[in-house]
Amino acid sequence: MLPVLLSLGILYLLALGAGRISASLGIPRVTGYLAVGVAAGPSVGGVLGLPGVITTGQFHALIPVHDMILGLIVFTIGGSFSLKAVRKIGSGLFVVSAFEIGLTALLVGAGTYLLSRSVLVAGFLAVMSVTTAPAATQMVIRECQSEGPLTDTILPLIGINNLLAIVVFILLGNLLPDAAGSVSKTVYQLAVPVGLGIGIGVLTAVMDQRLTRQVDRQILVLAAVFISVGLAGFLEVSAMLATLFAGVATVNASPFRDRTIKDLSVVDYPLYVLFFIMAGAELHLESLVYMGWIGAAYVVLRSGGKYFGCTLGAFAAGASHVQKRWLGPAMLAQAGLAIGLAGTLARSWPGPGQSIQTVVLAAVVVFEVAGPFLTRWSLVNAGEVTVLNLMALRSPVGFTEGLGLAVHQVKDAFGIALSGAAGQRAGICVSHIMRRNVEPIPNDTPFDEVLKALGHSRYDQLPVVNRQNELVGVIKYTDIADTLFEPGLRHIVVAGDIATRVPLKLTPDDSIETAMAALKKHSGNTWLVVVDKNDPKKLLGMVRHNEVLSTHLYQDAESNRR
Repeated sequence: MLPVLLSLGILYLLALGAGRISASLGIPRVTGYLAVGVAAGPSVGGVLGLPGVITTGQFHALIPVHDMILGLIVFTIGGSFSLKAVRKIGSGLFVVSAFEIGLTALLVGAGTYLLSRSVLVAGFLAVMSVTTAPAATQMVIRECQSEGPLTDTILPLIGINNLLAIVVFILLGNLLPDAAGSVSKTVYQLAVPVGLGIGIGVLTAVMDQRLTRQVDRQILVLAAVFISVGLAGFLEVSAMLATLFAGVATVNASPFRDRTIKDLSVVDYPLYVLFFIMAGAELHLESLVYMGWIGAAYVVLRSGGKYFGCTLGAFAAGASHVQKRWLGPAMLAQAGLAIGLAGTLARSWPGPGQSIQTVVLAAVVVFEVAGPFLTRWSLVNAGEVTVLNLMALRSPVGFTEGLGLAVHQVKDAFGIALSGAAGQRAGICVSHIMRRNVEPIPNDTPFDEVLKALGHSRYDQLPVVNRQNELVGVIKYTDIADTLFEPGLRHIVVAGDIATRVPLKLTPDDSIETAMAALKKHSGNTWLVVVDKNDPKKLLGMVRHNEVLSTHLYQDAESNRR
């Protein structure tokens, strides 16, 4: 048996390679991390009769680390429930959630009842089908650096799914044959983690205001998460509920709002990699053999419920075409929470609970492998991932070239004369950094709606289109100032009246140098409009000025280095 630190070092190194290979094949790095865990864990080793890189005993010893990292992930999901962000999305978020949760639970519950003839079995499977893996989905979003309305909707939806699943699971647990449940026990199991999380979150928000160094704020958040998870375990209540509400309370009580989550994102990625290695080791491939008809029905019906529930919910909420088409596939990942609930049920309900656990473990293998890929596919097709971010997933140099550059650098450090030059990297153009999922406003939009849209927009200008979907201009904050100070105009002015000509248009084929030159002429713009080269009235996307600048600086640095 290898020492545990040596095992972890080997696993991290394997994960690094697997992540890069996955990226070169156009699949999420998360899939590579999971594959390392599967290959190194006891599941594959048991089938092949080989010892794993990490043993079952070492894996169990790392469970507290696993729970701590899951707490960080759930805390971040709670942080996506900023009331400001929820108001931006609107009541449509809860409409979509109702359809998604309702249809998924209905299909899985009805289908598994017909096969099992047990209301409780069908009920528990329906509850577990609602859960969505926050870790895998969040990692894909971060890896792709996705931004847009679809991305903003996914994480709050996951939070609602998991919150409701935990609550209903606790309520159903009181109906088990051997359950000694009571109203007071149920209230305890629900109220204590919620109160604990809110208390810790508010205290974190108060203390955060007193800290000026980023590292101090990171320590504070880690302490808050550890205390939430630890106290929840000590009090025998749901740690996920506690950390979820701690994140919600922190982001809404703090005047700095998103700063806490941004600070946390600087240090948490390596921990998340370990989480997925452990998640892979936890997958039970052998359970696929015992999935049976109930397991197959669970996978098919959950997939259909998630996809069609999100689609119907998006239609009912009046969401964009992008959300109607791509929200469903992005919500299919399933892992930690479903495994945890199934394990709890198996211990408290021997026999049927263990059968449910087998079904869930087998389904998780399917959804944890396919889920991250489908999430990435959805975000890319929704136009919320830039081509440059997809390109950046691939290594900029091969191993041989990297070795040569390392020798080159060592020679330079010792003052040895340098010779030769590396090849130039291919140029980057506007199409590589543009965001395609841009929602313009019609030119007949009333002024108050324009004001609301501009206040909630991530852009500093709103593209305005006519009925033929042709770009007629943009609206900036400065364009609405006169109307704001003339109350009598607010009821008669529409978007087309205050839209101004677009002074700066780029095309996808323009170089970064062209974009930089345009920015110098119009230095006040933070977002640039991208139009079709052959049809300047056709809006294709937007480009952020700091992405143009950072790409330009990167190209200059590459040229100087080489």
